[in-house]
Amino acid sequence: MCVYKVLIFVFIDFCTVHCQNTTNITDQKTVTDLRNRVSLLERTIEKMLTGKDNVNITTINRAKKGVPMFNNTPVVFCASSSSSVSGISDGFILKFSSVNINLGNHYNPTNGIFIAPVHGLYMFHWTMQCYYSGSIHCSTGLRVNNALKGQIRSGEEASGYLHIGSNTVFVEVEAGNHVWIENESYDNVYIYHDSSFGGLLLRIL
Repeated sequence: MCVYKVLIFVFIDFCTVHCQNTTNITDQKTVTDLRNRVSLLERTIEKMLTGKDNVNITTINRAKKGVPMFNNTPVVFCASSSSSVSGISDGFILKFSSVNINLGNHYNPTNGIFIAPVHGLYMFHWTMQCYYSGSIHCSTGLRVNNALKGQIRSGEEASGYLHIGSNTVFVEVEAGNHVWIENESYDNVYIYHDSSFGGLLLRIL
């Protein structure tokens, strides 16, 4: 399928170049016909790749090695917490400020939010390392525009322990939607450093 798409784009580029270099009247009629065919082919490809009409084909991946791209750049990020944070309340958005990779710059380490650049199927993974004092548990959730899509719960009735939990979620996300990790259910939570949050675009829908 990827090879098929690449061949179509090569055909489009070839036709465009040769159409521009043709000058006689007979060939100009052929050029007009070719341009109409190319336009129809582009619209068909746009519909096939996105499921939508009137999409700008320049923003769609040309399937290099099968990796989905937006504006010729893969959409992928991974960040970790650079320091421990205590006293975290219910509803607090966690900020992973130490960025390891952020192709496309769609993740903001200042506020901990990823903004989806395109409608697609995404994979998100996060790992939480929490410290417990007394009976405080740890619960974090992946939220897409405030809708809970996945959760990690860990902890026990004991003091002075570190607990680690992780989760991976596959979710359809609309262009412009905000995605983040939020502390859920408990107050006064202690998030230890080296917790992490990452995601990537698997397929444009």
